[in-house]
Amino acid sequence: MSAEKSRFRRALGKLRKALPWVIAAAVFLVIIWLGVKNGMERRSVFIYKDHLNDTAVTVDGKAMTFKDLAFYVVYEEYQVQKSAYVYDQDKPANYWNSHVNGKFITIEARNTAMDMAVHDRILLLMAQSDGVVLSSDERDELETRRTDFYEDLYDDQTERLPVSYSTLNSAMEDIAVVEKYQQKLADEKNDTYASFGYEGKNYRAILKKHSVKVNKELWSKVPMGRVTLNNEPDYQAAKGKQNYFKGTDKDK
Repeated sequence: MSAEKSRFRRALGKLRKALPWVIAAAVFLVIIWLGVKNGMERRSVFIYKDHLNDTAVTVDGKAMTFKDLAFYVVYEEYQVQKSAYVYDQDKPANYWNSHVNGKFITIEARNTAMDMAVHDRILLLMAQSDGVVLSSDERDELETRRTDFYEDLYDDQTERLPVSYSTLNSAMEDIAVVEKYQQKLADEKNDTYASFGYEGKNYRAILKKHSVKVNKELWSKVPMGRVTLNNEPDYQAAKGKQNYFKGTDKDK
């Protein structure tokens, strides 16, 4: 028995000596695992600001970057968030994650932002080709609309804008030119303004004449509802205007 006890004690002594190294190795492996896990999570989260210079879509071979589409993301997030509050005032994120009329809200919002951006790029180039510019009165109106736009945004959106005010202002000026040209097309064709909107039948005919290629690999990762919004339940209700653009596309 004494010999067995002696062997047991020696083995226990070796184990005690090795235990700190075993614990250290285990801690080291856990740290490595957490680092890899966190790194993978960071890579999986799409940060809009990190992709401003990346191509989101090409229209007739010319790139539109994520910076070019930033206004449409901000605008669409604001519009959908209003519906989200009607759906669930305490947790508007529930609306963004919902499936309505056969469509996921987040995906539909992302598609709408892209559709509006492509529509405006095509019509802007057509307007510029036709020499369409804003008058002095139209520029004054644009300044009013810019003020309304920024005042109506949710507080979180103002704090989390992915681009500068200058970039957003430039986009709004282009959109004002597009709206003027869109009305010109409608008048010339004796049709509705909305028929030349991004969902309108006349615009769809125009679109068929152009080449559009979306960078699906990146664009599909845009987390609509979380670019300028965090969907926390303590939002302050947005004020005022319901629609910054002429026409509501009621007539297609």
